[in-house]
Order: sequence, then structure tokens, then C-alpha cells
Amino acid sequence: MKNNLLTLLLSLVFSSTVYAAGETLPYKTDVTVDGINKEWSPRLPKFDKRTGINYSVANDEKKLYFILRIADEATQRQMVQNGMEIWINTLGKKKKVTGVTFPLAMTKDLKKEKIDPKQPPLQNGQGMILLNRELILTGFLLENGKKSTLNCPVRVSITRDDSKCMVYEVAVPFNTFYKEMLDQSDATVKFCIGFIIRGVETTSQENGMNGMGSQGGMGGPGGMGGPGGMGGPGGMERSSQQGTKVASVSDKIFWFKTLLNVK
Repeated sequence: MKNNLLTLLLSLVFSSTVYAAGETLPYKTDVTVDGINKEWSPRLPKFDKRTGINYSVANDEKKLYFILRIADEATQRQMVQNGMEIWINTLGKKKKVTGVTFPLAMTKDLKKEKIDPKQPPLQNGQGMILLNRELILTGFLLENGKKSTLNCPVRVSITRDDSKCMVYEVAVPFNTFYKEMLDQSDATVKFCIGFIIRGVETTSQENGMNGMGSQGGMGGPGGMGGPGGMGGPGGMERSSQQGTKVASVSDKIFWFKTLLNVK
């Protein structure tokens, strides 16, 4: 009786630990990082309501795999123009520790060029031309900083599928930031993973004598209480005394906690 009770208590403790840590990642060994959703489920199982992004994350003994599918064209353009980050924390905390930045934010000259929303914002060997072929590594065991995507052990790819959705794939070897290979001791290790599509502030010139209003007053048209000012429509915009208008685009961020799948 005592042995049965002890077994029950241990099973409850173990179950509570797994539940608190989050779900266990699917185990995959067949991923090719080419931006084509052929090894994953046709409908990616995870969906973040705040960003509207479908995604999945998996692992085998040697690598951690990511795939994102982005349908919204405004979000696609935000990623291409401002950059995308993936963060991994092996301590299970929402804190930026090990990160991959790809694609990098576009230069000001490229941002000035209009992107046709009916056309792919990026292209690679299957019809997409990357605006840059570099990524940035942060917090890795190998050399960090800006690197070419061609020879980097962290593999990245972006394409656009037939439905005009952006498909984003990444593979990160465990030996670049954690350990050579997973073993049974990693079965209860909680990872926290974050995705960030960067926002940006853009500026444009305003009409009028100065940024506080066309008449130079605090309450005049275009001023702090008038249309276009801090109290008017478009709360994301603000005026400066140099006659410029600043519009903020927020970061799109989501984090989740998970356990690794150890065979």
C-alpha cells in the first residue's frame, strides 16, 4: 500500500512538472531548410493570435528547427524592411540570451524603394532575391556578430508559397549554443523561445511654419489639440518642433515555453 501511494505521488509530481514546463516539442529528423513546407504539417499546428502567425518548432538530438508561415502582407513587409529575431533561453525565461537576426533590417536606401504588395518581397533560387545575405548571431558559443548566410552553421531560408504566404525556416545546431548532442538529462530542461518582428519609427515633413501648428500655436490646426496632433486622430503619430511627423510601428512579439523531445 505504501509503495503504491509513493508511486502515485511521484507520478503526480512528475506530471505537474511537465505541465508547468509546457508542451514537448515534436521530434523531427527530416527537415531541409529551404523555405518550403514539405516536411511539416500542411497546416502548422501553432497559431499566435496577437501576430497572426502560424508556426511550429521541433528538435532531434542535434538541432532545433523553426518554421513560420505569415499570410498577412503588412507583416511580411514589416519583417523584410525592419528585420526578424529568434531568441532561445535554455533557462526557461523570457529573456534574450541566444539570438538569430534574419533578415536584417533594410538600409534607408532600400526602404525608400516601393515594394509592390502583389509581388514577393523576397526571392531566392526559386524566384526570390534576398535583399541581404547576412544574419547576426548573438550569445552563441561560436564567433558572434554579422555573418554570411552561405557558410553559417545556423541555416536560414525565406520563400513565398503559391498562396502568397511567407515561409520562414531556421535550423540551429545545439552544439552552437548548448551542448554537442541531447541526452536523457535534457528531457526535463525547459526552453523559452521568442519571435520578434521589429517595428520602426518613420518620419515625414509636415506642412506649416513649425511642428506645433500651422499658426505656430499649441491649439491651432495640426497642433497638439488639433487634427494630426497628439490629441487628434492617429494616436501613433506625434509632431516635433522641427516640422516632422513620427509614426511608430510596434514590434510583433510572442514567447512560449517548451520541453525538448529526447529519444
